[in-house]
Amino acid sequence: MNTTNDSSRIIQTVKASFFLLDFLICCIFTILITQTVWRDSVLKKEVRYFFLCHHLVCLTLFFGLGTIFSYLRSFQVNAPALVCWIIFAVQITIGRAVLLTLVLMALNTCIAVCWPLKYLQFAHSVKSKLMVCLWIIALLDPVVSLILEGIHKGHHFIIQMDPSCPTTLSSTLSRILGIIFIIILVLVILISYIIMFREGKRAGHFTKSNQQARRTILIHGLQTALHIFPTLINIWIGGKEEHIILDLINFLIFSLAQCLSPVVYGLRCSELRHKFIEKQYCCGVLERYSVESFQNGERI
Repeated sequence: MNTTNDSSRIIQTVKASFFLLDFLICCIFTILITQTVWRDSVLKKEVRYFFLCHHLVCLTLFFGLGTIFSYLRSFQVNAPALVCWIIFAVQITIGRAVLLTLVLMALNTCIAVCWPLKYLQFAHSVKSKLMVCLWIIALLDPVVSLILEGIHKGHHFIIQMDPSCPTTLSSTLSRILGIIFIIILVLVILISYIIMFREGKRAGHFTKSNQQARRTILIHGLQTALHIFPTLINIWIGGKEEHIILDLINFLIFSLAQCLSPVVYGLRCSELRHKFIEKQYCCGVLERYSVESFQNGERI
């Protein structure tokens, strides 16, 4: 029994360390990319960069909360079950917002490619409404799961100190609802990609822009798969001790893949990359100029 507990603590420590690393990497890229977008009047008006910034902010918050939750489990902090449930529910809500943003990014690209003349007016008119719907949908299942878990366990369990830091995914219903939710999102993303592929095929096989677009879709599809399938496996496993090694491998794949999200969805875009490099170069020149001016002023 002690060996199992020790193994579980080690794995939670590994998870917390990777969550922290992911948080730091995503936080740095998120700050740099969002600053680049919001300081440029052209990029700021584009809906795809708005979704990108929202995606990166949510991903950073997800890793931050994952760090807190995993360290609570690793150090076996004697906290009430309700505290762990709330932290986990917020993390799941933000994780769902990340997935839903991926869906909006895919739909946004699909509409821009297939209906370019109607895209601008449509995208800007529904952007705010979509974000409200996104957060309502993201909140719905975690809140319901939290309430059902509280009713099932009883109020004595809620306030009881529990160093194992339980989650609200212990019930079969919560896991089934989570799997159904992700499958629906996968279908929407797949349909969007299929429509874009067909449009690219109709427009021409051998143009350079079409080849680049298809390559981008494949890369984005792979990145989305590395987000969705590990999440499905994690829901299916449900934190069971007999699947502890599979859980760790699955987590490492997910963690390493999501570190690349700022590059895959952001810096691979030539327009954003050029603005990003230009901004960093200008900041470097200004900083160097300020230092030189200060040193010259001291000499005078």
